[in-house]
Parts: sequence; C-alpha cells; structure tokens
Amino acid sequence: MKFGPVPLDDAVGHLIAHKLLDGNGHKLFSKGHRLTATDVDVLRANDLTEVVVAALDTTDLHEDEAAQRVGMALSGAGVKVKAPGVGRANLIAQTSGPLRLNVPALERLNNIDEGITIATIREHTLVHPGDLLALVKIIPYAVPESRVVDVEATASEHAPILAVRPLQAHSVGLIVSGPAHARDQLVESFRQPVKNRIEPLGSSLAETLYVAHTVAAITEAISAQKDAGRGLILLAGVSAIIDREDVVPSALEAAGGNVAHFGVPVDPGSLLMLGYLADVPVIGAPGCIKSMKTNVIDWILPRLLAGERLTHAHLVAMGHGGLLDDIHDRPMPRDGGVED
Repeated sequence: MKFGPVPLDDAVGHLIAHKLLDGNGHKLFSKGHRLTATDVDVLRANDLTEVVVAALDTTDLHEDEAAQRVGMALSGAGVKVKAPGVGRANLIAQTSGPLRLNVPALERLNNIDEGITIATIREHTLVHPGDLLALVKIIPYAVPESRVVDVEATASEHAPILAVRPLQAHSVGLIVSGPAHARDQLVESFRQPVKNRIEPLGSSLAETLYVAHTVAAITEAISAQKDAGRGLILLAGVSAIIDREDVVPSALEAAGGNVAHFGVPVDPGSLLMLGYLADVPVIGAPGCIKSMKTNVIDWILPRLLAGERLTHAHLVAMGHGGLLDDIHDRPMPRDGGVED
C-alpha cells in the first residue's frame, strides 16, 4: 500500500486518508471513502488540487477483510466474530464460562505485523453470552495478504487462541466443621455465601453437613459426599488450614484423596487448599469465603466448575495480580501505618 498526496487526476479508485471538509467546515467525504470520478469533480469544485490517499496494491487486503479473517483465525469454541467495518472485528462470547486464552501465541501474533493488533481481556475471566472477549484492529487501510496468511498459520498451529470453556452444572457438597455449640452460627456464616457463589455459575448446593473438627469426622463426611455423586466438595470450619498436616488436608488424604496445593499467592485467600478425590475437586476454603467481596474462591470456582483440573502450577501463577481488595473486618489489616 502506498500512502501520501496525489494529484486529483490520479485519485480515482483510491481511499481518502482523512476526512475532507468544504470551506464552511461541512463534511464532504469520510476517511476511507473510495473516490469516484464524480467525487473528484466535487473536490475540484472546492478548489482542491490534490488529496492524501491510500493506494492499495494487488497483494493487499482491505482493512475490513483482513480484520474478519484474523478474527476468524483466533476464534475457538464458544466464540463468534462480528465485523462491523472500519478495520475491526469483535470476538464475542456465546456461552458462560472462563476464558481460555493462549497468551504466548497471542504475543507471537501481535508481533507479526504492526498493522495487525489484537487486544483481549485477561485469561480466565468469567464471561457470559454477548461479552466482548477480544478486538482485532487493522491500523492502516490495508495490510499485505501474506501477513494475514502468517497470522492464520500461526493461529492454526496454536489453536485455539481464544475459547470459552462452558460451565457445567454440578452438585456441590459443603462440609462445615467445628464444636457442637457453634453449629448454627458456623453453618449460616458459610452456607449462604457458598450458595450465592455457585448458583449463578449454574451449579447447586445439594447438602450442608456439620461435623466435628476432627480427622475422622471430616474423612467420613468427604467419603459420603463423594458417594453421593457430588461434582465438587467444599470444606470450611471453625479454624483455617495452616499446615499440610492440619486436620482438613489429613482428612482428605485419609479418604483416599490428595492435596494438589496448599497456600495460594492471593490475598484475601492465601490459606486455601485444593485437592482431589479421584476426579472430584475438594476445596479447603479460607475464612474469606464468608465475604462476598472478590477473593481467591471467585478465581478458582468457575474454572473448576467448567471442568478444568487445576494444579500446583495454576495456583502459583495467580500471584501476578493476586493482591485483591482487602476485607476490612479481617483481624490483620494490611495498613500498618506510616512511619516517620
């Protein structure tokens, strides 16, 4: 593509680079308009002798076609493309679930040509139908078709670049542990926040059990929830987990499960345990689950309920961006004061 001023005699068939106004400031033509012979006569009548244009080569793709092809190359399951023109393609969610995004491939794609740009929301964001996931913008009025082919080839090699992992309906079991005298208070403090979190995700709280805060009692409850067909088990109680040898991790292992990771670089929520009993995720919830402010639970629940098996590596990676807004009724606030 050639860009620059040309005499009016040579302007027919080319794209206007900038909006053109008459002597009174009224718009004659919008930028990107393809000039006809009649249009050139209008420009002459307005005392113009040349105009800045974008002249496409035969090997170029117009910005609109390029944007649409790039958008289609990026789209995986649960994603549709809308191309409204002006060199843009919008990638839209078709279902509810966490966004799956190949971040290293995205960086490669954005390095292929400076005229081809792809902006996305953050990986693992919970999205719903109609949400904008990514925007493709072609900067110039055209780009070489060969560069679009490069994008398509790279995207195909690393497909899918963007996809939505759909949420699945699960039966969730909640096990609350503590002393007998605190039963009603503890159950109520955990049950409603759990319901408020899982029901909008398409799952249901099937049962809430209250047991003693002992390895034996929690082990029996975990096994019972597994036998009842729960798709996810949540453990909460009078005391947060503070060690891999604590009551809750020990109970999970006694039930035949394993601890994938304990201690997450996210605050609030660092005292979270994630494990599995066969293929059933088991969460040892930190105390912040009682608050409806965003915390680590809100980061992992959608991914688990969409069928993703989270590992040590997944949880460790949450440290980047893991400092969330504080829950101010916690006993250890972050603000230690300013020293003189």
